[in-house]
Amino acid sequence: MSQKLFGTSGIRGTIIDKSTPDLALGLGRALGSFYGGKGVVGVGVDARTSREMLKSALISGLLSTGMHVVDLGIAPMPTVAYYSTIKEISATVIITASHNPPTDNGFKFFSSGREFIRSEEEFLENSIQNKQYKVASWDKIGQITKKNIRLDYLSDVKKFLLSRGELSKGTNVLVDLANGAATDYTPELLADLGFSVTTMNSHQDGHFPGRPPEPSPRNLGDAMKMAAESDFAVTMCHDGDGDRLAVIDEAGEFIDQNRVIAVFARDEVERNGGGIVLTSIDTSSVIDEIVNAVGGSVIRMPLGSLQEFLVTEKGKDVIFASEPWKPIFAKFGWWMDGITGAGRFAQLVDELGEGSCMKLMETIPKYPILRDFVSCPDKIKQTFLPRVKELLIPEIDGVEQVLEVDGVRVDYKDGSYVLIRVSGTEPKARFYVGAKSQQALDKIAAVAKKIMEQVLDELK
Repeated sequence: MSQKLFGTSGIRGTIIDKSTPDLALGLGRALGSFYGGKGVVGVGVDARTSREMLKSALISGLLSTGMHVVDLGIAPMPTVAYYSTIKEISATVIITASHNPPTDNGFKFFSSGREFIRSEEEFLENSIQNKQYKVASWDKIGQITKKNIRLDYLSDVKKFLLSRGELSKGTNVLVDLANGAATDYTPELLADLGFSVTTMNSHQDGHFPGRPPEPSPRNLGDAMKMAAESDFAVTMCHDGDGDRLAVIDEAGEFIDQNRVIAVFARDEVERNGGGIVLTSIDTSSVIDEIVNAVGGSVIRMPLGSLQEFLVTEKGKDVIFASEPWKPIFAKFGWWMDGITGAGRFAQLVDELGEGSCMKLMETIPKYPILRDFVSCPDKIKQTFLPRVKELLIPEIDGVEQVLEVDGVRVDYKDGSYVLIRVSGTEPKARFYVGAKSQQALDKIAAVAKKIMEQVLDELK
């Protein structure tokens, strides 16, 4: 059995012990071997300080198999994914660690606009472990060209968004770009859509001097303060590579990701007269409530597995997909795209919110949610969840459905839910609770935590 290199979102880790030049070289050789040394691979990077080191190693590996390479330079993840839809391109790779700290880097692979699925990842893992690589002869080594695809991508995003909304008449928006790869993208897109754009953290710097790259409330204090003190209809924030989108309203309040997903999902379902909204197991039932009300349906998958569903026969019925932070506009492409998300959200604020994010969000219920964890040693994880499920389901009345695609999720008839799953990377068991009232949430959370602790005592 090969060593598992890929997590729920590509490969990530520090450049000292995970995302090393040795690994980059091996991944290049493995990817070239996957395509038999024939074809063209696009390679992009985010703004991290280790970008050139890892890019050089990856490209060397690809060239050694006979693959040709298009060096895309610094480019956001959605742009690199988009480039994989070009007919003559076999695959694309972005060297990025997304929202991880600057010490880290990583690799994400795309083909035909979608992330590599597990079977493709396993080929790369096996190839690296067994050191089985295609080796080109001296006269068949690949060649490198360079290309800037920013304008092509932005042009197609703009066309897509103008198929959904009209040009703004100058609505003020603020964009926090995290000193990342999207600095030259989102502001230009929004300006081309007619918005008046103010930016912060808008020069590329792999040290991330403005704030940590994860666009979570704890890192967005400056943006939230500026939003509250200024006249912006909406503030939108990215991570290091532009696949994530966070939203802040004009009062400086961070908008819960479940509600952002619900806004996008409702718009796409109404526009398409129904369809499937695909989301991850850890999202709130507010999405179901909003989507079902306009004639759509919701399917949940494990974290990091949306692409596995999109490539199935039923995947063609998906009209919108998202994990928290990461919207996928299926009618445009199958990649996670915070840049397109920023453009569309600004349009929705303009159109449905009449220039107010707060007014737009009034149409999406705001329910309490809780995310927490308990310590759970790796050695008991396999027996922990079945025992928790056995005790949890009879404990609370009104069970509507039980999902076991990633942990155990119990949905109740009153719209509340609890999800319990073990971490794949840490000695923890996580639990997520949502309900329509704080009282209902507190009750479910107390029961869930009591049962988890009981099971931990039994198994230790």
